[in-house]
Amino acid sequence: MARIRDCLIQETTRHGKTRYMFHRRPDGRRITIAGEPGQTEFERRYHALLSGADLVEERRADSITRIRKGIDPQTLGELFHAYVAHLDNEQSRGKIAASTRQHYCRLLQQLVDRYGSAVLTSIEERDLLTMLDKHGPTANTFNNHLRAVKSIFAYAKKYHGLTPNPAQGLEKISITTDGFPEWEDEDIERFVMKHPLGTKAYLALMLLMHVAPRRFDLVKLGPSNVIERGGMKMVSFKPQKTARSSNIQVILPLHPELEEAIQHTRTGTETFMITEFGRPFTSNGFGNKMAEWRDAAGIRKGVASHGMRKTVGINLAEHQASPYEIMATLGHSSPKVTEVYTRAANRRKLAAGAASKSTLSAVKTSGPRG
Repeated sequence: MARIRDCLIQETTRHGKTRYMFHRRPDGRRITIAGEPGQTEFERRYHALLSGADLVEERRADSITRIRKGIDPQTLGELFHAYVAHLDNEQSRGKIAASTRQHYCRLLQQLVDRYGSAVLTSIEERDLLTMLDKHGPTANTFNNHLRAVKSIFAYAKKYHGLTPNPAQGLEKISITTDGFPEWEDEDIERFVMKHPLGTKAYLALMLLMHVAPRRFDLVKLGPSNVIERGGMKMVSFKPQKTARSSNIQVILPLHPELEEAIQHTRTGTETFMITEFGRPFTSNGFGNKMAEWRDAAGIRKGVASHGMRKTVGINLAEHQASPYEIMATLGHSSPKVTEVYTRAANRRKLAAGAASKSTLSAVKTSGPRG
């Protein structure tokens, strides 16, 4: 056995074949390199190992071994692997929604792709801030990533004894916003002019206007959600967002406009809204399709399906619906959540009242003032 280069050993096997192995440390593993010195692939592999690829591969192999043996995670990547398994269990028990699992996994995967080899005990609050700043250029994206980071490190503390929790002191960025813009009358008129009765877009609008579901509930609504109660047709469903906490059931009369739209539109056997391939929409797929329909109708950017819930809430408040009536219609678990709609309705009334008291007008004058 001869060392012919830095960390490169040449060896002749008992069968008389020559092989080359990379060997950095006396106690380190030996990595066979295919081919012979001078060959392109051989040289590429050798220089990659010399630059530290062997150490990365060794850590990855050790990590896989620890994961298989169920040993407490040591790196962010190992923690993520354990956390995903935990989320899978939580979802199967009905404690979290599939959308929550997907959302957290997607956000955390972005961090793990870049910092997966970071040792957990070496991660400090400032390190997490650096990660979040790079992946959260806006306040909303920062806060979204922060929720996922706080969740995974809370899991690490509870199930693997990681202390201190480096994410505990991190705070979200305060955002002042009125939320999604509501649909104005002109927006609805434009949408209906472009997408009349019989189109899937029109059916989607009627579902949003007369049931006001969240997007992930709308794509699941179908014939099985139409029931008869006291001789009246009703739409009944349990919102996914509150299914595990308050188990609220929303029951609303089937509006004639919605019933007409269902009768005049091609729907599925399981869901009302189906793609061009006859399959149910995903939540994100429906959101993208609504954006296409909105743009085709020439409606301002930013108006989205969720904004119709706000429109419905404000409209109910303007017509003297009580907070509990709004709560029942929108599937909220507390009347406090409805305050955003009553405040908006009150602002509109005050503005209209103030405008009626104004004496300013386009008065013609006979000469310059003053």
